[in-house]
Amino acid sequence: MFQWFNEPKINFMAPRRFFLALSTLGCLAGVYACVLLWQGKANLGTDFGAGALLRLSSEKSVQIDQVRQTLKGEGYPDAQIQEVSDETTKGSSFIIKLKYDQKNAVGSLGDEVVGVFNKTFSDAHFTLQGSDEVGPAVSEKLRNDAFKAFFLSMLGILIYIVWRFKRFEFGVAAVITTIHDVLVILGIVVLTHREFNLLQVTALLTLAGYSLNDTVVTFDRIRENMKFLVKDQTFLQLVNLSVNETLSRTINTSGTVFLTLLPLCIMGGDTLKDFAFTLLLGVVVGTYSSIFVASPILVEWDLISRPKPVPSPTGSK
Repeated sequence: MFQWFNEPKINFMAPRRFFLALSTLGCLAGVYACVLLWQGKANLGTDFGAGALLRLSSEKSVQIDQVRQTLKGEGYPDAQIQEVSDETTKGSSFIIKLKYDQKNAVGSLGDEVVGVFNKTFSDAHFTLQGSDEVGPAVSEKLRNDAFKAFFLSMLGILIYIVWRFKRFEFGVAAVITTIHDVLVILGIVVLTHREFNLLQVTALLTLAGYSLNDTVVTFDRIRENMKFLVKDQTFLQLVNLSVNETLSRTINTSGTVFLTLLPLCIMGGDTLKDFAFTLLLGVVVGTYSSIFVASPILVEWDLISRPKPVPSPTGSK
C-alpha cells in the first residue's frame, strides 16, 4: 500500500473537544433538517411529496434540453426528465417526474403537458403513454419507511460492532459516528435546498456503510494495539498511535472514491448530480468522522469511566 507519511506522529487527539463541539453543531443542523422533512417543508421530490410520473413519446426526435426548457417556461423548473432510447422508432420517448398541485388530477396534468409540447413542437406529435401518481398518503408512508430503515440499520450496526469487538463502548461510538455523518450530510442537502428523494435515501444508507467501514478499520487497530499497551502509555496515546498507523490507508481509500465520484458530480445529468454530490460529501464527512469523532469518543469514554483516585484522609502521614 502506498504510504503518504513515514511513521506519522500527528497529535489528532489534542483538538478533539473542539472538533466534537463542531460536530455537535453539524448534528443540530441535521436534526433541524429532519424536522423540515417530517413537516414536508423541505424540497421534497415526487417520492416524498405529491407528484406525477408521465411517460410520453413523439413521432419525431426532440432534444431533451428543449423539453427541459419548455417545462421550465411552463412553471416546472424542478422537473426530472429521463430520455428513453429506442432504436426501433424514429421519435423520442421521455419519462418525466413533476411536482403537481394536489387540486388537479394526474390525468389532466398529463394532458396539459402533452398539449404544451404539441403546441411548442407542432410537428413532433407527442402522445401520453401512461401516468402514475404519488399522492400525500403514499409520500407520507415512504417518508416513514425511510426513517424506519435508518433506525433499523443503526440498531444492526450497534449489535454488529459490540459482537465484533466485544466492547460496548466501541459499538456506541460507531453508532454515534454514523448518526453524526448522516445528520451532517442531511443538514447540508436539505438546507441548501437540494431535492430530497428516494435516491438521496439510497445515498445516505450507502454512506452509513462506508463510514462504518472506515471506523471499523481504525477501531480494529486500536483493539490490536491494546494488547501491547505498556505501563507508561495512556489510552489517549494508544488511540493517537492507531489513528496515525491507519492514516495512509484512510487517505488512499477516501481519495480513490472521491476521484471516482468527482467527474460524475461535475458531468453527470440532473438526476445523478445531486446523488453524486451527496456521495462525494459523504466521503469527506466519513473520513473526517473516523478521525475526529469516532476515536475522540473512545478517548472521552475512557477518561470518564476511569476510576478516580481516592483522596487520602486529611492529616494522614
